[in-house]
Amino acid sequence: MFRMILFFTALTLWQVPLVVGAAPSDDDSGGRTPDVVYVGTPSDVVTRMLELAEVTRDDVLYDLGCGDGRIVVRAAKLFGCRAIGYDINPVRVRESLENIQRNNVQDLVTVERRDVFTVDLTPATVVTLYLLPEMNARLIPQLQELKPGSRIVAHDYGIRGVTPEKTITMDSKVDGVPHYLYLYTAPLQVRKKPTVDDDDP
Repeated sequence: MFRMILFFTALTLWQVPLVVGAAPSDDDSGGRTPDVVYVGTPSDVVTRMLELAEVTRDDVLYDLGCGDGRIVVRAAKLFGCRAIGYDINPVRVRESLENIQRNNVQDLVTVERRDVFTVDLTPATVVTLYLLPEMNARLIPQLQELKPGSRIVAHDYGIRGVTPEKTITMDSKVDGVPHYLYLYTAPLQVRKKPTVDDDDP
């Protein structure tokens, strides 16, 4: 159950981008600390998410609540696509920058310290999520601005009120527990009356 608290690190408003190669300042979070503890997506689940989205080198991938940058780095290394991560936590941003440098994908990957609810998603063709159900639902207006055909992959919790095109259950060899992946394609078909079970597998 602790996996459900993953990407809630991205709630505090922040407008100044922080890109690869820059060091985050010590106090640029508006005085707030992350709302929950970050838990990373297992590496085999990351790969399956990217495969489910059918990522290619022509895509632009946005990871909302990128943590240590493992999804954006993997996307760049496996598929050669542009990838941008967003997170509010300066520790996670530092880890992302180190990960990007270590994997030598600086030409393809950037990380910005931002509130995910203020990010313009329109340049993205793929969006990856590991957020709580209420956060996924709150992102619907932004996700509705994606270009038709853009893909969204949510890990463990779907987008409440939206029926996924595909749902996959996989047992991770890394942590030994089941994970649930939900694929959506823009434009989202939002139901008028979401049910409380929409985020359940």
